[in-house]
Amino acid sequence: MLVVDDFTDTADAISMVLAIGGFDSNAVYSGRRAIDTIGQWRPQIVLLDIWMPDMSGLEVAAQLRANASTSDTVLIAHSAASSASDLERAKHAGFDAFCAKPTDSAILAPLLRHFVPDASAS
Repeated sequence: MLVVDDFTDTADAISMVLAIGGFDSNAVYSGRRAIDTIGQWRPQIVLLDIWMPDMSGLEVAAQLRANASTSDTVLIAHSAASSASDLERAKHAGFDAFCAKPTDSAILAPLLRHFVPDASAS
């Protein structure tokens, strides 16, 4: 899976926790880098921060959904902003689920496995 967050410490920490939990995980720190990385390596799941300065997670999700080769990638929005309008924007952009920050691994791991039961092999 791919973890995308402009806060490098956050992305790295989540990726490390996922790796400890048995998930094959990598981290990148911008929306543009996510697009490039996903173009080269097709993760089953992308945990994607919504509000990033270079390219929002909403824009990244829209691009992934519009591309036939990435349209079925599981997208999980990841944001500290979790108002009803934020949730609606994420849903409209094509996210499959929403996970609020700060991230609780006890919630995140089952969520990942819900979408891809063999997520540890992603």
